[in-house]
Amino acid sequence: DDLNGYVDDYRGWNILQDDDEIDTGGTHGSSVSGIIGAVGNNGIGVSGVNWAVKIMMVKNNFNTNEAAIIEAYSYPLIQRMRYNASNGAEGAFVVTTNNSWGLDNGLAEEAPIWCGLYDSLGVHGILSCAATANKNLDVEVSGDLPTTCPSDYLLCVTNMDRFDEKVTNAGYGDISIDLGAYGENVYTITRNSYGLFKGTSSATPHVTGAVALMYSAPCPTLMAIAKSDPQAAALLVRQYILDGVTPNESLEGITVTEGRLNVYNSMYLLMSGCQDCQPPTSVNPKNVLDTTADITWIANDSITRIDLRYRLAGAVDWTEATNVQSPYKLTDLLACTEYEFQIKSYCGEEVLDYSGSRFFKTDGCCEAPVAILTDFIGETSAIIKWPSVLAAENYILRFRESGTASWNEITTTLTTIPLSGLKICTMYDYQLVLNCSGEHSAASPILTFHTIGCGVCREGDYCDPGSYDASGEWIAGVKISTLNNESGSDSGFGIFTDLEAPLLEQGDTYDILLKPGFLEQSFGEYFRVWIDFNQDAIFANDELVLDPGMTVKDSLSGQISIPAAALTGNTRMRVVMRFQQAVSPCAQFGGNVFGEVEDYCVEIVEATNCELPASFDTVNVGATESQLIWNAVAGAAGYNVRYRRLSSFNWYNLTTTDTTITIKGLSPCVSYEAQIRTDCGATQSIYLGNLPINTPCVNDVQDRETVSSWSIFPNPVRDELSVRWEQLQLAGTDVRIQLLSPSGQILMSQHALSGLGQQVVRLNTAELPTGLYIIRMVDGHRVLATDKVVKVRR
Repeated sequence: DDLNGYVDDYRGWNILQDDDEIDTGGTHGSSVSGIIGAVGNNGIGVSGVNWAVKIMMVKNNFNTNEAAIIEAYSYPLIQRMRYNASNGAEGAFVVTTNNSWGLDNGLAEEAPIWCGLYDSLGVHGILSCAATANKNLDVEVSGDLPTTCPSDYLLCVTNMDRFDEKVTNAGYGDISIDLGAYGENVYTITRNSYGLFKGTSSATPHVTGAVALMYSAPCPTLMAIAKSDPQAAALLVRQYILDGVTPNESLEGITVTEGRLNVYNSMYLLMSGCQDCQPPTSVNPKNVLDTTADITWIANDSITRIDLRYRLAGAVDWTEATNVQSPYKLTDLLACTEYEFQIKSYCGEEVLDYSGSRFFKTDGCCEAPVAILTDFIGETSAIIKWPSVLAAENYILRFRESGTASWNEITTTLTTIPLSGLKICTMYDYQLVLNCSGEHSAASPILTFHTIGCGVCREGDYCDPGSYDASGEWIAGVKISTLNNESGSDSGFGIFTDLEAPLLEQGDTYDILLKPGFLEQSFGEYFRVWIDFNQDAIFANDELVLDPGMTVKDSLSGQISIPAAALTGNTRMRVVMRFQQAVSPCAQFGGNVFGEVEDYCVEIVEATNCELPASFDTVNVGATESQLIWNAVAGAAGYNVRYRRLSSFNWYNLTTTDTTITIKGLSPCVSYEAQIRTDCGATQSIYLGNLPINTPCVNDVQDRETVSSWSIFPNPVRDELSVRWEQLQLAGTDVRIQLLSPSGQILMSQHALSGLGQQVVRLNTAELPTGLYIIRMVDGHRVLATDKVVKVRR
């Protein structure tokens, strides 16, 4: 115990055991460390970016729980804080951390503490480097942690191969991913030997090592800044790293710099700027009000005088102030106006030119704040808060259930509003409008939140399935009970927990159909299925419900048995498909594998001991009525049939003791669906469906069929919906594809071509809230085709 706050931390820190046992487990940390700092030019093994560097090991076993992350990052942060406070007598001069792990599809807004850590580290002089996902995904759309954290003290890295191309299965993002670095099949340390290491985990330590190397440069002024203004030194090194990249075509438009790490260029920029007279650091506008603002900076020992000038942004004339001290207050400013300012430094006889302009905008604007946050979300309540706006007399908060048209409004002078009476497990939209002396601001962008109470399926912390390459093979279809989902490639992991969960009875057995999909040729695929029966957010060995023991190239039919003791309620089902061999439900290290994973919700219900009817089908479908038939169930007292329009949530219920029933009063040219269940007297079976009923259109002259092969894909949809059909004869001149809300409101309408043959229309659904929608084709006086579509999270 050396009184540094940690006992037995001689070799580093293991947050799982509160000791320095860091050398057990996998080889991941050894490989990362070899890239950062393997000693070079010694005739042994490999060379790292640095040849003389100290590495502080912190072991957390890739734990993405925020409490564990705080504990892990606190160790280097505390040591750097002690170093700064003691002028190097205690602690450690930590300049960078390496984060070769993360949470795929994680959202920064859902991890404010995790993301905030990088600012805390940066303020004390630590620049952090993070690896993006080993998946071909846009992190701005799909999410990724920590690379989407909006911190100026975070460098986010994607993976490059030996051909100077971005690796296909590596994340990207024009806002969050800063640069690329070589990381595919790097020869490095593997515990007590040497071998290949690949992925973004391999690319990132090249950048981390470069940061450390910059601090070792023979540049006294950088070290002076690191001591007097640690955060400014971190930002300076970050800028040299980004400015030094080599432009790369494969990174154009998908990364911030559009370039690949070039350590030489960055070091050259640093040394070129290593002059005796250094300008002040941490120059910032602070305490900005409507008519005043403070300009602050940190001066180093070489500076003897500072001048400052400011003006309206873009104006000609400057207002100058000479020999000023920090903080310097600007007065008599105009409200809601942008200003620019510059600083000139003197080091005795040496004088630096005025710096480039820095900008700020005074307060007093009637503009809705950007940071409108949910402070609390419960099952039926939520709290919305936002920063105070000087010009606002009061605030108008609008909220509504996603997918509906009408807003609820609350007017308040406060900056926090509690919402109550909400629905459990429901998505809501909200936005803010300001009232400034009778003038209303433009509404803020629509934000969303989701009330809790959805059950473990949506809210459980299930394991990451790992990195799958689904570019050439994927799960194309999953069908069990009322669930029938067809999809394309989902970048290796499709989350379909927004779909309606099929009801599965305790003690019953269900047929399941799984279909692989292929880009070109078909391969042998191994399917496995797990259901979390005890709802502990873990896929245990005894929860493996389907393992065929063989690979398939076509559809796989099997059966899933639900234990009688399975907990009732909503839980998760995971379907895993892997090329050639069986796999576990959770991530296993060893690089990418070919295949895909899909997650669904299922609803376990109590056993009814009442069988479902078989062969439920339609006969004699007319314009205003339809006859349904099914097979008899032994011991049944009767049958309950329900039906509805595809555009409605409301069911119409019918009862019969026969094995056929006629639904009357239907409308022509409308799509319906029907379900059936068995009534056994004391108990009833679950409903079986969804049987489509498409009533024919009625005209004065008998119409020939107008469209054929009507299909929508993918369904469920995320970003874009394709509607395809074959035009058999010319329709009216106003042929449209329409997307409707469940209540019938037309949300999108797009003209369709009126020619014959194969037709396709694509609708952008990226910004639609999740939920059920209706898609239909109309020609002005009739509906030609209609179907349901489900929008799921991006």
